[in-house]
Amino acid sequence: MNVDEAIRDLLNISTDIRSVAVLSPEGETIACGPGAASSGLAAAADRLWEAASASAAAADAAALDHIVVQDVAGAVAVLQADGRRIVALTGAQPAVGLLLFDLRTCLSDAFAEEDPA
Repeated sequence: MNVDEAIRDLLNISTDIRSVAVLSPEGETIACGPGAASSGLAAAADRLWEAASASAAAADAAALDHIVVQDVAGAVAVLQADGRRIVALTGAQPAVGLLLFDLRTCLSDAFAEEDPA
């Protein structure tokens, strides 16, 4: 499965997700779902990740593996695994635990052929 197929599967199974983008370790967009590129989702997620990581480091907290920012309209979730990040924009009241599971699965599926067994 490639990245585009993994994103398509994610959007088919996760009804909470409105938009999604997969980022390289450098924060560059690898692939994205509908509307993500035009909305600047990847760039905004990269800025959010950098700010949250700097805040965690300043507080001597553990390194982040995910961030979820939620309000009444929905949420932005950023998850990092194996040096890559995935960001999703959701509708109102997402099931956060399931959302994070789905994002982690998408990253795993997208790069399964590249990662050693």
